[in-house]
Parts: sequence; C-alpha cells; structure tokens
Amino acid sequence: MGRGRRTVHRRSDRLRPARPRERKRPTSGWASLTPTERDVVRLVSEGLANNDIATRLFVSPRTVQTHLTHVYTKLGLTSRVQLAQEAARHG
Repeated sequence: MGRGRRTVHRRSDRLRPARPRERKRPTSGWASLTPTERDVVRLVSEGLANNDIATRLFVSPRTVQTHLTHVYTKLGLTSRVQLAQEAARHG
C-alpha cells in the first residue's frame, strides 16, 4: 500500500468568525410573520382547531402551537380570539 501524506483538517481551521446577519423582516407587526405563520393565522381565522391546521399544513399540532406563540408575540396579542379579530381587521 502506498504511504501518501495525509492532511488532517481540524474543525477550528474551517470556522470563520460569525458575521451579524441582516434581518430581512421586521421583528414585530404583520410584516414580521413568516409565510407559514400567515398560513396558520388564515386557518385560525377560518375557525380551524390546531389539530385541523396541523393536518392541512402537514405538521404536528405542537408545531402549530409554536407558530401561534410566535404570532402572538410578534403581534402583541394574548389569545386566539384577539388574533381572529386582528386578522379580520388586517384583511
């Protein structure tokens, strides 16, 4: 067998200093919602339960709840009723 030289690369050789990434969306308000969060809002405003939303979006009910938690935080809301009312106003 040939005995060529082997170069060992250490993980630290490949790491670069992290650069702050520029946000493409605001951190709050309707413009801050991701496309999936908007889908969840639309389905909530249609009166669907989390299990039904999960089925439609091919995700788990827990994922739907996580999206809703993010939506509530971004929009400054505390309930599903408030979300449905705001969604109706927002159009």
